[in-house]
Amino acid sequence: MWLSEPMCRLVANAVLAAWVFVSASAGAEETAGGATMGTTWTARWHGTSPGTDPVPSELVSDELHRILERVNRLMSNWRDDSEVSRFNASSSTDWFEVSPETARVVSRALEISAASDGAFDVTVSPLVQLWGFGSRGPRAEAPGAAQLEAARRLVGFHKLTVRARPPAIRKADPGVTIDLSAIAKGYAVDLLGEYLESVFVSGYLVEVGGETRVKGSRPDGAAWRIGIEQPVAGLRRVRSVLSLGGPRRGVATSGDYRNRRTVAGRVVSHTLDPRSGRPIEHTLAAVTVVAADCMTADAWATALMVLGPERGLAVAKKHRVAALLLSREGTAIREQSTDEYRAIESESAGGGWWGTWLPAMVLVGLAVAGLSAGVLLRGRALVGSCGGLALICRSRDDPLCAACGVPGVADEDAGKAEAVEAVSDGAES
Repeated sequence: MWLSEPMCRLVANAVLAAWVFVSASAGAEETAGGATMGTTWTARWHGTSPGTDPVPSELVSDELHRILERVNRLMSNWRDDSEVSRFNASSSTDWFEVSPETARVVSRALEISAASDGAFDVTVSPLVQLWGFGSRGPRAEAPGAAQLEAARRLVGFHKLTVRARPPAIRKADPGVTIDLSAIAKGYAVDLLGEYLESVFVSGYLVEVGGETRVKGSRPDGAAWRIGIEQPVAGLRRVRSVLSLGGPRRGVATSGDYRNRRTVAGRVVSHTLDPRSGRPIEHTLAAVTVVAADCMTADAWATALMVLGPERGLAVAKKHRVAALLLSREGTAIREQSTDEYRAIESESAGGGWWGTWLPAMVLVGLAVAGLSAGVLLRGRALVGSCGGLALICRSRDDPLCAACGVPGVADEDAGKAEAVEAVSDGAES
């Protein structure tokens, strides 16, 4: 059996493509980071997809900074000139024009509000301010019953409407205000990831305040490792590690052990139940959610945290949310998770290898199998720098075939092959 000239090229190109794929995946890692949204952010990326030119790291870093600044300028409750702050200051119940980004975030927030029976609600802003967790700063006294009732009358996701074209949001009551802090960081992380995907990097990890999105693998081919903290106030210790590789995923954690206030001599969590108007008071200490995007993971983590251990787990199972719930039982921590989360845990040990190296190994295996079959069918030894391809090609004029040396002189070809291998070994050492 003779291989045609196009087939020769195809097999050789398969080997080359596999080599390029592996080389790109193992490129040097670039990093960027800084402060944003009252917290810190980090981005790590490496390599480029085959056939694409790398974008200089300084240009990538500048664009990542610009993206975060835009989200802050649109959705911050701490900036008077932000889009959200201007909407909150308005007493009109007409459509308020917003950016497509803000409309996108509000739309997703309302979807999760409906799915969680109001446990997640961006109209919670009056309660956030009332309990001293907002831009007006902390307060020493707990709100009175009348204050609490007045604030609760302005809360309810059904009091907010969004439209996509033209993008706008509308409040049903002039006093309605919104707070996107439980979803905006996740959305910012998604934008960073989407940008890195647009410049065809091989793998990345981006996080804002711990909300994280990953894709691909680390430069060495291993999976990205996401630490799940022990939910204990004042203690920074990793409880477990979630290894994620391959397709993009967002990871977000909500807990009651970081952002806390002492109000009227009582320590209260910053997580507020929009339905009762009060800080949560149950045994659920932390929730970690894995989703296809970080915005969804961010919002669901908050919703399940509000719902508590039993109801939260039931809702997560109903909506097939990959969630890990950590609850306090005396001095111990009880761990519960959904089937979706356990499936991710099971695959995570080999996620980076399967997501990055398996495709390359398949390509290499196919190429080697093709070469071996041809050599065996011709009954000739494997020689030459192209693995013996010249011995079964129809044409000797192709440069790929000519690289094997003088046609028909097997011993001489074998000697040249050994010399190349020796040079390669020497170069590597």
